Amino acid sequence: MSSDPQNGQPASVEIEEFILRFFEQHDAAVERVPGGLEVLMPESLSARLGTAEHIRVGSGPDDQAASETGSPGEAPYPLSFGSELLEKVTHAACTGLPRVTCRLEFQYRKSQGFDALVRGSFHFSGGVARVEQWAKVTSHYFFLTFRYVAQSDEQKEGLICLPFHLETGACVPAMIEPLPLTNRTFVPDSKLPSWSEERLRRLIASIRKEAGSALMREISLFEESMNRRFRRDVTHLEEYYAGLGREMKSSLERSGLSDQLVRERQEKIALIPGEMARKKDDLQKKYSIRLKVVPCALMIVSMPAVQVLCRVSIGKKQKSIPLFYNPVTKGMDPAVCDGCNASTNHVAFCDRFHLLCPVCAVDCPACHGSQRKLP
Repeated sequence: MSSDPQNGQPASVEIEEFILRFFEQHDAAVERVPGGLEVLMPESLSARLGTAEHIRVGSGPDDQAASETGSPGEAPYPLSFGSELLEKVTHAACTGLPRVTCRLEFQYRKSQGFDALVRGSFHFSGGVARVEQWAKVTSHYFFLTFRYVAQSDEQKEGLICLPFHLETGACVPAMIEPLPLTNRTFVPDSKLPSWSEERLRRLIASIRKEAGSALMREISLFEESMNRRFRRDVTHLEEYYAGLGREMKSSLERSGLSDQLVRERQEKIALIPGEMARKKDDLQKKYSIRLKVVPCALMIVSMPAVQVLCRVSIGKKQKSIPLFYNPVTKGMDPAVCDGCNASTNHVAFCDRFHLLCPVCAVDCPACHGSQRKLP
């Protein structure tokens, strides 16, 4: 059913559900009543919407007239296209990060062969890995979509989607392609496990690390094109000023030039390197790339998975590492470096047994200022 504020037709079910979800997600108490909704909202939200804290939201044909004659607490706010409340709610909803939650279901969950899978998925530098035990768990992932704009002499923009494992911070881009083929059920926002401050810090660091790397890969051709144009224009600039310098120097060899004219031309020749340097700086600014990255969508995914406890032995030292089997990719999620929070399948360890990627294995960043002892 469509809604028309001109003739007072009632709002559609979709609009009422949208309003209901909006208030519930903003910590308001909502109750369905005949003809609409009764809402008790926090003071901050009522101030944002310009309403009383306790209001009725109506979806009947007489709501517009009732709202004009009664007080906000008594008469319903009309719920139709073009109504002031709907416009404010829509604006408030669009200023936040759009979020959706879904649950994945699988008829079969892997229960054997984890030793071979770990050996095939990871390379442990100088160590031997053995699966000690495994357990069925519920894992949570979120797919964070960014919009980027790269501005230079031209402009490039696009979207980047990155899936992250909430428990470890591992980036799992292999989930993107097979996800639409899974059995998915979209559900209201579910309660996520509580996070420690350390886990939240590592998750944010992983997002920054992986998003930065993905962005550099995405704009690599654009960056190469701008660098190529910069080198081309610099070459032309150098050729121009080199020719100008030769021409001005040769003009000094002409007979009949006064001493003052010779001095003036010599001064102009001396200014050529500085002028060329300024032109190069202008070209550098012209072809430099300015980036803007904004998160624009979030999908939270809950699904059954398997947590695998793996014991890594290096000489007489041992350490247990939790790894996760992902039913979407049918493989193991990457591990996360303790040094830079990058996702990696090539694992090394320092003397203090920090899990490291190949880059950090050269000089462990986690050891700087760390006083932790070996497990």
